[in-house]
Amino acid sequence: MKANYLFFGIMLLLFLGVCLLDWRGKPFDINRQYVSLKVLGIIPALMFIVILFTSGTKFSGALGVLYHLIIIAIIPRLKAPTWAKMAGYGWITLDVACGIMTMANVAASIAMPVRLGGHVLCAIWIISVCLFTRSKLLKYLGFFIAAWLGVYSFFGGVLPMSYLAIPGLLVVVWLALLGFLYQEA
Repeated sequence: MKANYLFFGIMLLLFLGVCLLDWRGKPFDINRQYVSLKVLGIIPALMFIVILFTSGTKFSGALGVLYHLIIIAIIPRLKAPTWAKMAGYGWITLDVACGIMTMANVAASIAMPVRLGGHVLCAIWIISVCLFTRSKLLKYLGFFIAAWLGVYSFFGGVLPMSYLAIPGLLVVVWLALLGFLYQEA
């Protein structure tokens, strides 16, 4: 019964949000930036902290999905070739699907290989973005994260999941730093 109320509450908030955007005019103008890159970089970092404290719950799974959905608004703002941006969107698609699968109690042996495939796409996107940024910190941190995620994806079946903690934390730091340091080369 609680889930029904939560579902209808979320639907009401989404409906009111779209109505508010529409009331303010041109809610889905492709050239309009609703939120700064700084805010978009910081929100996932804050969400990640909450996810760490609620790890293993349905709530943390839902936050993980929202975390990835926020990154959809970051991908088009960063300079990268179109194919690399598509890799970023593919990463988000696969990680959101895996998050929903996990919340639906799908076995990790099914969901995790899909997630690792998404991490290869994430590595492609991050490397591509790093090639077009002036900030050396963003560039080299991004290269490190991408290399770790990409290589781990090929060995994830035999390596412990704890090896993903380092790039998982660093990608949050990288996203937060994007808002403050990102400048196109």
